[in-house]
Amino acid sequence: MDFLSPISKRKKIKVLFLSLCSLIIFSNSCALEKKKERPAPVFMPSSQHQHCQKIIGPPRIERISEHVWLAIGYDLANTVLIHTRAGNVIVDPAMSPEAARTIKNNLLSSAPPGPIKAIIYTHSHIDHTGGASVWEEKDMQIWATASFREHFFKQYSLFLPAEMRRARRQFGYHVSEEELPCSAIGARSKIGAALENGTLLPTHTFTGSHTLKIGQLTLELYEAPGETHDHLFIWIPEDKTLIAGDNFYWSFPNLYSIRGTSPRPVDGWIKSLDAMRAKEPEHLVLNHTKPIHGKEKILKALTDYRDAIQWLRDEVVRRANNDDDLDNIVENIKLPPHLVAQDYLQELYGQVDWSVRAIYTNYLGWFDGRADQLYPLPASKIAREEVQQLGGAEKVWKLAEEAWQKKDWPWAIHWLTKLRKSGAITEDKEGFWKERLAACYEKLAAQIYNTNGRAYLLETAYEFRHGISPPEMPKLHQRLIDQIPLETIFQQLPIRLEPRKVMDVHESVYFVFPDENRRFIVTVRKGIAEIAHDVPLPGTPEPVAIVHMDSYTYRCLAFKILTPFSAYMNGQIKVEGSWLKFLKFMSYFQR
Repeated sequence: MDFLSPISKRKKIKVLFLSLCSLIIFSNSCALEKKKERPAPVFMPSSQHQHCQKIIGPPRIERISEHVWLAIGYDLANTVLIHTRAGNVIVDPAMSPEAARTIKNNLLSSAPPGPIKAIIYTHSHIDHTGGASVWEEKDMQIWATASFREHFFKQYSLFLPAEMRRARRQFGYHVSEEELPCSAIGARSKIGAALENGTLLPTHTFTGSHTLKIGQLTLELYEAPGETHDHLFIWIPEDKTLIAGDNFYWSFPNLYSIRGTSPRPVDGWIKSLDAMRAKEPEHLVLNHTKPIHGKEKILKALTDYRDAIQWLRDEVVRRANNDDDLDNIVENIKLPPHLVAQDYLQELYGQVDWSVRAIYTNYLGWFDGRADQLYPLPASKIAREEVQQLGGAEKVWKLAEEAWQKKDWPWAIHWLTKLRKSGAITEDKEGFWKERLAACYEKLAAQIYNTNGRAYLLETAYEFRHGISPPEMPKLHQRLIDQIPLETIFQQLPIRLEPRKVMDVHESVYFVFPDENRRFIVTVRKGIAEIAHDVPLPGTPEPVAIVHMDSYTYRCLAFKILTPFSAYMNGQIKVEGSWLKFLKFMSYFQR
């Protein structure tokens, strides 16, 4: 029996109706919110899981030979401990103090104890230097090649924001462990931890080669350009053990890094591998991925590795000399079958087509001899015309959708990016366009075996959905800040100038550093900042201010440890001329 009155029934219907509406609205809002959430993980192909397990494996300490222990699987790079009667030597002390502390505890619980006599850097990449402060002890030496300092500051200087942003993509900053359980050459890179940087600059350097005698042990250091120009390898004759650094790891070599670097010295890399072969090692320690034991196995691996690099170089040269264009060269150069078959030459970290393009442009530059490339139409104009010729934006949207339905992700990406270049993405479709392109990158990533390329696609998809956050700047060890050359800091000023503010400005400021007996003249001239050392260049106007401070104060200002006002009030800065004009001059630059 229904005890509700007609009014109550109407109220009940109204309530049900409103509830239903609310449910629909809530469901739709959830659906919209769901679009913003990260989709289901894109799982790695089984071969990549196998690579992570077989070539890197869990964090562990391995004894390599009588005097050598290896910490592998803890960080992107491996750390080596060499034990001598006088104490221990550490090779490549991890990427960050956080990682180094874990590695240090495990190494020292496995290897014999002793004072840390020296650190050796195989090269200047941050994953091999950033944990040095954790190992620091009194009177400890730090060894590297003579070109280490130059290359360290060069690669982490002018393009630092760009390289950090691209590095976050290459290593998949927001990509889950399910989607990327390892980098092809080591454990997942902990970029956040690396923002605390414990790099200490070398106290001792060499060129060519140098022999260290520590305790009873001989450590022969050899310059070995390859992964970087400042690279070295270490030969321990008593153990027949060679520490290769990054000039060999279980993947096709990264002859060009998509995070942004100048191309690697390919000819030098080949010669370095030949020098390593000549030692006939019985133990090959790799500073990424697992070691190799046995003279014959090592000889074959090193020979195949150098042959793969030379094959690419020679093929590029031959085809360029035959007047082949760059696109055709990139498309057609492959490794020969006997090299493709090797586990240590799979394209899991480096990639053949990226390397071919880098080798070509390193030798011959961007121009590949085609006259049509000298004065091409602007890319946006080409895209607009092509979209028009194809039947308009709606037709290109349809082509993108057809490619999506066919699961042809590269073509879907092609059409979607053409729409962007042509300026055809209307405001009402921008959200859908971003979501569809992000999904295409994820679908393509599911087919990519190269961990760098895979991570880059997935991280880019994340950025399309959540935006690009500015990269966090690293917190440097105080001693490293003290050692940064003034030239390195001043060369940042021109790129930090806001040119449109100063198109009518022609002013200069002199910076005087009595403790280093140096003077830098900064001139702003119609949108350009010019840096001169010690003596003003012709045409430099009279300075609006001459600023006196010690170099330490200036470094603290540059790294935002001090503010100009506090330094001025504390007497750390003295100004001849106008303090206000100096402040106005500095306002032309982003701090």
